[in-house]
Amino acid sequence: MNKKEKRSFFDKKVVIGLGAGLYPLFHYYNGNFDIADTWYQLGFFLGISIVLPLALIAISHGIMKLSATLKHSSYWLTAINLAVFSGLLAFFIFLFDGWTITLFVVMAIVLSLRLHRFISKIVILQYLLAVMSLFTLVPKLMFMWNHSNEWAETSDGIDQADFKVYPNIYVIQPDGFTNFSELRKPPYNYEDPTFEQWLEERNFVNYPNFRSNYYSTLTSNSSMFAMKHHYYNNTYPGNLKTFGSQAVIVGDNNWLRVLKHNGYKTHLITDNSFFLTNRKLEGYDFCNIPQSEVLLHDTGGIPGVRTVREFIDILDAADAPRNFYFIEKTTPGHIKYTDASSGGPEVERERYLHRLKTAESWTTQLVKNIQRLDPNPLIVIVADHGGFVGLNSVKEVHRRKLDSLETISVFSSQLSIHWPYDDTPDDLVFRSNVNVFRNIIAYLSQNKSFLDNREPDESFLPFYEGQKASYFLCIDDNGTVEYRSIE
Repeated sequence: MNKKEKRSFFDKKVVIGLGAGLYPLFHYYNGNFDIADTWYQLGFFLGISIVLPLALIAISHGIMKLSATLKHSSYWLTAINLAVFSGLLAFFIFLFDGWTITLFVVMAIVLSLRLHRFISKIVILQYLLAVMSLFTLVPKLMFMWNHSNEWAETSDGIDQADFKVYPNIYVIQPDGFTNFSELRKPPYNYEDPTFEQWLEERNFVNYPNFRSNYYSTLTSNSSMFAMKHHYYNNTYPGNLKTFGSQAVIVGDNNWLRVLKHNGYKTHLITDNSFFLTNRKLEGYDFCNIPQSEVLLHDTGGIPGVRTVREFIDILDAADAPRNFYFIEKTTPGHIKYTDASSGGPEVERERYLHRLKTAESWTTQLVKNIQRLDPNPLIVIVADHGGFVGLNSVKEVHRRKLDSLETISVFSSQLSIHWPYDDTPDDLVFRSNVNVFRNIIAYLSQNKSFLDNREPDESFLPFYEGQKASYFLCIDDNGTVEYRSIE
């Protein structure tokens, strides 16, 4: 090769290498910018999407040059391009494992024997896909850039409240556990009161008609831990992905801040990576799941986690005088998210009630062990939203305005509290998640002035009108169901 030919050859390799990784990278961020918002993650994704294919091409070029087979470069360039392109897509859509990568590599090598003549057209198509994906990604990046978590700040100094009593505090969250007051009614028609009665025998107060303010785990919990409404201003209306919520839930939020101020050690016990993917666990001193076991690109259950056993071990080894525990499990959850995966309203109801039994058993084990080891605990059992029973799928809430029964099914969430020292307050009003921790702080600090800044006990839903979602108040402060735009 002369110098001009060599330069052209290397330019071609770079173009082919970049073509393999750009679209998978942009495609992933398009659908997951809400859980991939750190520089650490971006560095990892750039490494496997940009650096990896270029490195493979460079290494392969050296091997081919040594073996005097450089004249067959179109075969191996095509093979690397196809293997990286398809492998990254599999990785980013969460199908990646050892067998999958082997299959894609073999298929890429085989296909390259046929497709090497068309590598230029293949790369052009990859760049076209990347451009189209980038075009839809830009508005989301602008949304991220223009939004912050300033909404979560308080102005009344509640995060510096001084407690007068210091019980160990346990917040148990069975995801999607509907309130007892609604479980007895249609569309749930749950006829087994055993767990409800068992809690009462254990000196719990079950608060009827309690509900969440938002319909999803991230939107609900971020509001609850901040003790503030966000009114979906951190949720992208094009795909309803919520930005920055993990940082509020497990980061520097108002609830954890007041605990730190009062000398509490904080513990997170969970069975999944829902709050952990983007490595924003600054608010907790301990988590039962090591960061090394959490994928950078995916959320989901962590194999082998036994939350009850691990929680008991933590309790047995506790050495701090004041402790807070947030114990979370994705059970019973809600009905299926899409119509395609749904078995229909009645089938989904039966599945939900089956999972409800599991959640009751799990919560029972936790409470028994807490009360065995702690004589005066403050135990809060609080769900993040309802079970959506009666609907065909979760996505139905985005497509049509729900009736009163369906709306309550979405938001109704369980709240049961065991108050310490046999001291049950009768002057605190519990209606919705956003004010739970504010009420508890007022109780522990014996400062009822903090109740002057309670947030409205209102509930909100997104609803698509065209390609963008609008946001509606669905339940007002008095519990009346209505649809009223908040924009």
